[in-house]
Amino acid sequence: MAIWKSQAPTLLDVARLADVSLKTASRVLNNARVNEDKVIRVKAAMERLGYRPNELARGLKAQRSAAIGMIVPNLSDPFTANAVNAVQEVARANGFVVILASSGGDVDVERSEIVSLVGRQIDGLIVAPADSRKDSFSDLLPNGVHAVTFDQQLRNADLDSVTVTNRRGTREATAHLLGHGLKRIVAIGARPHLYTCRERVAGYRAAMKAAGIEPRVCLVDHEGMLTPAWLKDQVFDLQQADAILSLNWVCTILSLRGLRELGKTAGRDVPMLSFDDFDLADMLTPALSVVKQPAEMLGREAATLLFERLKGGRVEPRTLVLPTSLILRESCGCRSLS
Repeated sequence: MAIWKSQAPTLLDVARLADVSLKTASRVLNNARVNEDKVIRVKAAMERLGYRPNELARGLKAQRSAAIGMIVPNLSDPFTANAVNAVQEVARANGFVVILASSGGDVDVERSEIVSLVGRQIDGLIVAPADSRKDSFSDLLPNGVHAVTFDQQLRNADLDSVTVTNRRGTREATAHLLGHGLKRIVAIGARPHLYTCRERVAGYRAAMKAAGIEPRVCLVDHEGMLTPAWLKDQVFDLQQADAILSLNWVCTILSLRGLRELGKTAGRDVPMLSFDDFDLADMLTPALSVVKQPAEMLGREAATLLFERLKGGRVEPRTLVLPTSLILRESCGCRSLS
């Protein structure tokens, strides 16, 4: 029997090769009940031709895409990368794919990406919002497209969300530094409009207030402002820091680089503790003490909440708050456990 080939094999090509009707080939593709002999022939024809179903066309016909969107501020952030991996695992288990986009922390870009994803017929959306001050992006979502926020929370938004114990994590970290006899602890953060930054600053302030010590907070609107000159001026000249608490991973990396350019070493010259763990943090000398977030669990829970919504399992929005953990190494003043 001759093989009909086009530039990209179609289901009609498959039907002809398998010597079945187009309707039968379609039923096999959609796992409908078909005579076993015909199923074997159709699948063999698909394999021989290298046929791949057009998922977009199938999605448009069924008014679903078997895809969810995920928008994050920074894909290079280790915390985000681990959360994304977990979301993809849950999506695959449900027969879905994840379309990723980065907002760069820009609200306008975020809204543009949401419009683009909705245009691609996504069934749901997971977002780490670029700005916690905004009410919501719900106005961009058509009926039937559900959304979940993770890491950040939106004001007045009737959406499922997953966050961590930001306030408690920084309070415990600050209390630990105070326990080493350190008093001039400077908290360094960026994007103070974000929910996470506000919560972490609040935790730091609570611990300092409980100790009867004036808080020293240095915040910038964007991480790009954390230069060695800024670090020297704001942290060491103005604040006279004897310890640093960095409030996110990017601030930690930039602070470490800035200290190095100033001829200082975190942990040796300046005790330091970071909110967010990352690969090689334990390999630094001294090893970096951190507040660790359960990034994979956060991503997994966000995806689980979304698929519960897609299956019509709930009505009321849920907010999950996952615990952080204090990982003590050497940079905070603790001795090595090795």
